Amino acid sequence: MPSVLDKVIERELRKELRDALARFEQQLRQGGVSDENVKNRMRGAKQFVAFLYGRYLG
Repeated sequence: MPSVLDKVIERELRKELRDALARFEQQLRQGGVSDENVKNRMRGAKQFVAFLYGRYLG
């Protein structure tokens, strides 16, 4: 089940940002980062993107 952040990113953010997050996740996985650390780092990256998006809007 997608989180609230995932829904916001999918609904509101541009394709470029979604692609950048996907590339970031791919780089983490290729770098040998454990699955648990990938999840934590992706959550932080998504929160940061949502924060920036909120600042941009307002």
